[in-house]
Amino acid sequence: MTNAKTAAKTLIAIATVAAATFAGAASAATPTLLTEQWVGAEPVAQGPALSRAEVQADLNLWNRAGLGQANAGDRTPDADPAYEARLAEYRRLRSGPEFVAEVRRLGGDVSRIAGQAAANTAH
Repeated sequence: MTNAKTAAKTLIAIATVAAATFAGAASAATPTLLTEQWVGAEPVAQGPALSRAEVQADLNLWNRAGLGQANAGDRTPDADPAYEARLAEYRRLRSGPEFVAEVRRLGGDVSRIAGQAAANTAH
């Protein structure tokens, strides 16, 4: 019986050490695997940085076109047939003289916008 008890204790000790070693190796390997598989969000194509006045002007035109509450409640693009018309109005305002006027009203640099517009139309 002593041999059976000793063998059982030895087997339990070996199993415990093996389990602890495996658990340690598995937990140490997990972050490395995740880091290698996930590298973050896809990079977004970026143009020149917008000034504060340009961002505020863009938001003002978005709201002026009626899109400020477009995704609230039942005013989703599918539920609101006027959404496409509002979006077209926003695009018209954003690419037209209204955007320059709004940036100017907010104290922004209009010459920078004119240069960007010229570069965009050249392509």
